[in-house]
Amino acid sequence: MADYLSLSDESLLPKCKADDEKAWNILFERYLPTARKLASRMPQGFLEGQDLAAEGMIGLLSAVDGFSSETGASFATYAYTCMRNRMRNAVRAAQNKRQIPPSRLVSIEAGFEAPQTASAEDALVSKQEAQRIGQIVDSALSKREREVFLLFAGGGSYQQISAQTGLSAKAVDAALQRARKKLRQQLS
Repeated sequence: MADYLSLSDESLLPKCKADDEKAWNILFERYLPTARKLASRMPQGFLEGQDLAAEGMIGLLSAVDGFSSETGASFATYAYTCMRNRMRNAVRAAQNKRQIPPSRLVSIEAGFEAPQTASAEDALVSKQEAQRIGQIVDSALSKREREVFLLFAGGGSYQQISAQTGLSAKAVDAALQRARKKLRQQLS
């Protein structure tokens, strides 16, 4: 792992695209503080900081997939932009949900009948996608992997997760690696 620490972000990208867990871990550790800092600057009240940081880390995944050195921008600049845009979209989506009249809200347990408007169709697609991802997380991951993954996605460091779960940092890392591998397989 020590040899990976000396690699630049651009050097880690091909390794990440080849599903090298060590490379992913290094990138996540490098960009997690950026995600937290961006989250602290976003409007509060609609989403918690940990949720925004998790959205930022999803933006990092998009940055790894979409980066091209031919544009002239560094990966750090591209990743920052992807992370910020993902967070802004999450804030906008949360704000829009807050503006839905209470009479139009539907319980999660209740069946859903889509109204005949474009925004309702978007809401249905978003709801279905969130349910699909939630089902994948619930079905593909073990209880321990799910707990560690959600804490990490919420912005927890290895040390914080270790303290919260009683696992060693090495066990936290192993659980995250297994969770990432399973989720990549399910989502691809």
